Amino acid sequence: MDLHHLRVFQAAARTSSFTAAGRELSLSQSTVSLHIKQLEEEFGCLLFLRSRKRVSMSDAGRILLQYVDRTFAELKNAELAVREFSTSQRGTIRLGVGASTLIYLLPSVLAEYRRRYPQIEVLVTTGITEVLLQSLLDHTIDLAVVMSPSAALASVETVPLMDEELAIVLATQHPLAKKAMLAPRDLDDLVFISHLRGTAMQTVQQQYFDTMGVQPRIAMEMENMEAIKSLVRAGMGAALLPLCCVAGTYGRGVVARKVRGLAMSRSLLLAVTDWRVHPPATRRLARRILRALGTPQTAKSAAVIIETVDQND
Repeated sequence: MDLHHLRVFQAAARTSSFTAAGRELSLSQSTVSLHIKQLEEEFGCLLFLRSRKRVSMSDAGRILLQYVDRTFAELKNAELAVREFSTSQRGTIRLGVGASTLIYLLPSVLAEYRRRYPQIEVLVTTGITEVLLQSLLDHTIDLAVVMSPSAALASVETVPLMDEELAIVLATQHPLAKKAMLAPRDLDDLVFISHLRGTAMQTVQQQYFDTMGVQPRIAMEMENMEAIKSLVRAGMGAALLPLCCVAGTYGRGVVARKVRGLAMSRSLLLAVTDWRVHPPATRRLARRILRALGTPQTAKSAAVIIETVDQND
């Protein structure tokens, strides 16, 4: 099986067009068609269904694409691992993380890593936990900072990172903002801007509502915490958000309030598909994130799982 043919197949599958795949790979449309035809002859089945305007993958093509994506992801990891033995140490790490974690917790970590390893490019993708976990399984990212709980966590390997404190966030002009601490009954019938249904953050939110025996009035649902904070600031409702989102100058126009008798937090974890297949560069980034955000105990526990590669790191 020719890797070049598989690369052509992957491009055609991604673009749903032989012409677009050709442009991407600097090949003619006829050359792309020939490569796909040779693959189909090799497998003995159609990989694409052709029409006048577009092509679409067959069931066999969709199955093949899963393996092709995985193959090229592993080849990329292999290249990065082998380059560790050269002086250039070039390569790419694809990191997935929630937007708020990226904005408030990771900039200094990523900046320090870039200073130490300027030839290693860190590509960052933001998204909710469920999307990031699927991206790990699809091998489109290498390492992710995700939340618990999520059913998809069972399909990946994780190490605990930190428990991030949460608070009820209100506009400064909200009547409840005058209170130094909220009582559970204050939340009952409170207009609330909720996290998107089915996400890990919404699950955590609902667990705290159930614990308090309250049910705020959900006015909106969305996945982006910065958008939620903007709506809170505009007086559209209250929200449950990480304290880091509203600390210092980030908290202009809003106040964060704890609930009496209830400590609220969300658990963050570092996740990969398999620590053993990742090159040292990825594990070094993981350890730096653990050291910066985790407790000494979590970093020590993780060291048992994440192999120490560079004794001077």
